[in-house]
Amino acid sequence: MIKGVIFDHDGTLVDSERKHYGLWAELLKTYGVDFPEQEYKEFLSGVPTQQNAEYLVNAYSLPVTPNELFQQRDHATQQVLGRQACPLIAGAEALVQWVVTQGLQTAIATGAPYSEVKPTLIQHGFERYFSIVASRDNVTHAKPAPDVYQYALDQLGLKANECIAIEDSPTGLKSALACGLECIIVQNDYSLGHDFSRATAVFNTMNDARLWLEQRIL
Repeated sequence: MIKGVIFDHDGTLVDSERKHYGLWAELLKTYGVDFPEQEYKEFLSGVPTQQNAEYLVNAYSLPVTPNELFQQRDHATQQVLGRQACPLIAGAEALVQWVVTQGLQTAIATGAPYSEVKPTLIQHGFERYFSIVASRDNVTHAKPAPDVYQYALDQLGLKANECIAIEDSPTGLKSALACGLECIIVQNDYSLGHDFSRATAVFNTMNDARLWLEQRIL
């Protein structure tokens, strides 16, 4: 029996991938790199920032260590995403509201730090839906490791077979599956074309995901 739904944050609840790409593009300009958006979509979208940094240092032979690049990007992220909430994904709030009205528990499980989720909670009023946020700050290993989902389950007091995860990226899917969760995917412009063959279901809109959940839960 499903008792809870765990939502990813970036790309699932909020339309943040464009800003993430823009932040990388601006930072890489300082190293003389013109970073293509398509490359971001194919290799870095939905992937933790630390892994992005490792990829970029190697791909472009940057004169910094991955950790140094990560720190530069993390600072830039806090200046942007840590202050202003990103727009909500179309249909995201309606889906969250529906989940809550069914009496299901909710949590957010994200590879980002809590400081990037806080604007969503406050500026979009999502505090009323999510009292539990599992973030990069709470775990040792980021997605695709299962740690952040396991932390969310522990806080909910539920087992993996009692919850469904909602994700948008292959990295998030791997994390949820590694924790033993069923996972449905709602694709966005940055995750179209990726391999979601192991997902329980794949949708293009939040409304389609809600209709599926209605059949599954009710």
